[in-house]
Amino acid sequence: MIYLNNAATSWPKPASVVQAVTAALDSQPVSALRSNLSQHDDLPAQLRQALGRLFNISDYGRIFFCSGATDGLNRVLQGISWRHCDSSPDSHNSVLRPLHNCVSAQADGTYSLTAINHCSNVTGRVADVADACRQAHRRGALLLLDAAQSAGCIPIDVDGWGVDILVFTGHKALFGPMGTGGYYVRRGISLRPLLFGGTGRDSSIIDYGPENEWEYEVGTPNLPGLAGLKAGVDYVLERGVAAIFRKEQQQALWLIDALRRLPQVQLYVAPAPSVQGPVVSFNIAGLQPADVGYILQNSYGITVRTGLHCAPLIHRQLGTERYGTVRVSLSDFTSEADLQALVGAVADIAQSIS
Repeated sequence: MIYLNNAATSWPKPASVVQAVTAALDSQPVSALRSNLSQHDDLPAQLRQALGRLFNISDYGRIFFCSGATDGLNRVLQGISWRHCDSSPDSHNSVLRPLHNCVSAQADGTYSLTAINHCSNVTGRVADVADACRQAHRRGALLLLDAAQSAGCIPIDVDGWGVDILVFTGHKALFGPMGTGGYYVRRGISLRPLLFGGTGRDSSIIDYGPENEWEYEVGTPNLPGLAGLKAGVDYVLERGVAAIFRKEQQQALWLIDALRRLPQVQLYVAPAPSVQGPVVSFNIAGLQPADVGYILQNSYGITVRTGLHCAPLIHRQLGTERYGTVRVSLSDFTSEADLQALVGAVADIAQSIS
């Protein structure tokens, strides 16, 4: 089995991630702020600090956990008072659908937003976040960065770039379990919570007035999931996100060059090698993407993703809005042999219909 669908969920996970989840399930249940824990034993606090190192967030206490990027983006977009929001053409439906269905602009809204996708999950294009922040701030807008595809495999510099809001997921390049992720909101930005309930802090508060700061993590936390995410983040920190990015970019560029040599293959990738991330899309002339994916899975044991990848607007630009593309997505565990096997399989398939 060759797994090349890491933009959906990474696999395999580092052994340390599996071990951390198992250890958490085997241990006596505890909850932060609801048990007599020291700061040293507070897993969410440790994870916040590790993520602060990874994303360069000095105020890492402003990182809040939820079930993933979709959850985080909905909490942000539905919780903030905004009067205008621009989104990038490669935005995921986790941005587009809340904007179009759940929330609407308010004439007296407090903020103007610019939401950008750090790494396209269709072409792999990596955005220039520093420049996007400068442009957004010049217009008086906040910059919301969707880092679902980049967190863990592409360097992120929240403080240095001036990112106002960051949303990330745990189950992709951070190697955490499904159902983990979170978001960072710069101090001073007002974000009304979507959920209310027990937090373990001050249980006497029922009505949150101006004197009370909003609380964003309510209910029982997914501590086994967060334990796995902490192990995944530790793996990335030890390995080095820059080293991971170099490896995956080199592999993506090798794959692009190899597929480009096949005349029946149409590529959909970043406009320049320097901004290519670990995602490569293609089609084979004469075959629908779903058919290519089926053949790769069932005849060659290669798992990819086909379709629109929950990003419909960019497919209109690419001319692939009807059937989408075949998407290959890499991880730090992808080998050269995996990619060579893929190219050989694609060449076989293309030759069989020529």
